[in-house]
Amino acid sequence: MTQSPPKDISTETATRYERLFIAIICLIAGARIFIFSAALPFFTNVDEISHFDLVYKYSQGRLPAAPLEKCDPNAVRIIIHNTTGEYYDLPTYRSPQWLAESTSFLCNSNNRETWAWPSYYLLAGLWCRLGISLGLGDGQLLYWIRFLNVPLMAVLVWVSYLVAVRVFPENRHCRLSLPILVAFFPQDIFFYITGDALSPPAFTAAFMMLLSIYLSEKSLRYHLIAGFVVAVTFLTKVSNIAIVALAVVVMLLKIKQAVSQGQFKNYLPCLTVFVAAAAIPVAIWLGRNYILFGDIIGSAAVFNERGWEVKPLAQIFAHPIFGGRGLFTFLTELTKTFWRGEVIWRDKRMALPFADFFYVITSAVFFIACLARLILNKSEKPLTIALKMSFFVVSVSILFLAFASMRFEFGEFVYPSCEYPYFTSGRLIAGTIVPFLVLYIAGLHYILSKFRLASRLLVIVVIIAAVITISEIILTWPVFSSPYNWFHLK
Repeated sequence: MTQSPPKDISTETATRYERLFIAIICLIAGARIFIFSAALPFFTNVDEISHFDLVYKYSQGRLPAAPLEKCDPNAVRIIIHNTTGEYYDLPTYRSPQWLAESTSFLCNSNNRETWAWPSYYLLAGLWCRLGISLGLGDGQLLYWIRFLNVPLMAVLVWVSYLVAVRVFPENRHCRLSLPILVAFFPQDIFFYITGDALSPPAFTAAFMMLLSIYLSEKSLRYHLIAGFVVAVTFLTKVSNIAIVALAVVVMLLKIKQAVSQGQFKNYLPCLTVFVAAAAIPVAIWLGRNYILFGDIIGSAAVFNERGWEVKPLAQIFAHPIFGGRGLFTFLTELTKTFWRGEVIWRDKRMALPFADFFYVITSAVFFIACLARLILNKSEKPLTIALKMSFFVVSVSILFLAFASMRFEFGEFVYPSCEYPYFTSGRLIAGTIVPFLVLYIAGLHYILSKFRLASRLLVIVVIIAAVITISEIILTWPVFSSPYNWFHLK
């Protein structure tokens, strides 16, 4: 009878303590999201009214039947009685005339998010329904929907750790640095109601599963779940298209590998199941859009209402992004908003110049260092493969926003506009937060290793997280005193 090799008890203990540490980080991350989302009153400047209205409709079992629909009257009532003018530095007193005029205006306004893709709104709608069944109403219900971001952040941190285990299997400092940076990443999409909040955990889960499929042999069931997660990610936001591109590349590489090994017939069931699980939900949604809205994406009516016009192909390349100044503006502004978001307070962007400078400089330096590491290291280790995949999805996402910037003539719209024809909203590609931070940490580690300081990586990452948190507290401190936030609800 063959005996199994003895287990390394010290390694098991280290792993158990490491997982306990990550569980604590998940709790801290969730508490951070709870505190900051509770501090912000309703409604933020980033279309939160529209997102809430759509969540409320889904909670009532009503999927939009048109790309532009009027706001739900019950949702309008909740909006009117829980909104504040503080974001735009407007008076907060609500006279009877203001209430009547605002109610009439919202009831007769089109919700420009009606066409939005369904993954987040289905989940948030169910969460909202649960809140209603618990007896929550008005302000408490609004914050209940926001607090869905608490478990979403906890899931994101845990899944980022699973990614780190695959990417940095032999480097504990890198393995712990990734979830720590994720837990304190200052992107404000987790502080308000928005479909963007689901992108990071869904995208990261899909990224992790695709990486695992490429690195090892996975079961039929694993391929089925992976395909479905890819579909959910893409159906959260069309700007998550990079995960679809990565899935195509991974499947092609797996097919090539199977053919070279004479195992294509054996791999065909897994391939078929993956493609079906990924393609069928997306095809159903796109087909629905075409039948109801007349275009598969569903956004044409919204673009027309905004006055956007699709440029002829010949004019696409006549864009300032192809100049040095235009490209610099696009990349730097995108980097800033990718890190800290776009919420304003008292009609001013919630941003610190020093923090923005730090985000831009470190992102550029660490990315260049990571690229140098890839060029000099030709191995096919899991780390190298993961870095290539991370570069791929981040690059595709940036190129998607660049192409969208070039594709339209924006007319008199405020943002983007003829004067500023760039999509620089980092929240649109927030799904790539974890791949981005994989590159960020790998680049930082490479630089430190050149100075024989690699063992200081974890300390430096903790310092970065502390600086981020202090800057967030400084920016948000005036908001805590708002009489309209969760802490002051009666």
